[in-house]
Amino acid sequence: MRKLIVFFLLVSCKTPEKEWVSLIKNNSLDGWHIFQDNGQKSGWRVENDILIFDKISGLESGEDDSSLLSDKSYSSFEISFEWKIEEGGNSGFMWNVSEDSIYKYPYQTGPEIQIIDPSVYSQPEDVLGGSIELNNVLVDLEEKKHYLGAVYDLFSPKDKFEFNPVGEWNHYEIKIDQKNNQGLLKLNGIKINEFPLRGPKWDASLAKSKFNYSDEYPYLGERRWHDFAKFSSGSICLQDHPGKAYFRKIFIREL
Repeated sequence: MRKLIVFFLLVSCKTPEKEWVSLIKNNSLDGWHIFQDNGQKSGWRVENDILIFDKISGLESGEDDSSLLSDKSYSSFEISFEWKIEEGGNSGFMWNVSEDSIYKYPYQTGPEIQIIDPSVYSQPEDVLGGSIELNNVLVDLEEKKHYLGAVYDLFSPKDKFEFNPVGEWNHYEIKIDQKNNQGLLKLNGIKINEFPLRGPKWDASLAKSKFNYSDEYPYLGERRWHDFAKFSSGSICLQDHPGKAYFRKIFIREL
C-alpha cells in the first residue's frame, strides 16, 4: 500500500507539460513584428493562415533587415511548422534573437537553422541573392554547413536524407532545450541534426566558423559577432532572405 501511495505522489507531483500554442492567430500578424520596425518596413503578410515573405530581400536591395520576430521571448521550447520556398531560395529559423539597437541583423545574436533549395548545391549558379549567396554555397560544397537543415556555419545535418522538392511543403520540428543542452531538428519526421547549445563541442565548432572573426564584417557595426549565441532567451525569427518563403501550421510548446 505504501508503495502505491509513493507512486501516486510521484506521478501527481510531476509538472504537467505545457500545451502547444498556435503562432498564427486570426489570419493575421498578431504576435509578430518586423525586426526593429520603424513603422515603414514591410514584406510580410498572412493569407489563409500562411505567413508569406514576398519582397526583394534586404541582402539584395540594401535596405534594413525585415526578418519577422515573435513578440514573445522564449528560452526552452519545441516548435513545429511547415515551410516552402521558391527555386534558388533561402530562408531560416533563428532563436534567442535580441532586438537591441546595437545590432543591425537578427543573426548577430540568434543561431539559425537553414532553409534553402538543396538543388543549388549541384547548380550553384541558380541560387538567388547574387554573389554573396553564390559564395556561401561554393565554399560549403563539402562541409554542408550552409545546407538544408544545418545550424548555419556550425553543424552540418546528417549525410543523406529525403526532402520534398521546391514548391512543396516540408515540415520542421525543432527542440531547443537549455536545461539539457540539446538542440534537435527533424525534417518530415526524421531526425537530421542534433547539436549542443553550449560547451566544448559548441565552442570548437564556433572557433572554425565565421562567428569567430569578430574584428571583421564592419557592416555589422561595433558589436560584430561578439554577442552571437550569448543569450539564453529571446525572440524566435523567420528570416528576410532571397526568394519568397511561406510558413504555416506554426505551433510552439515551452519546456
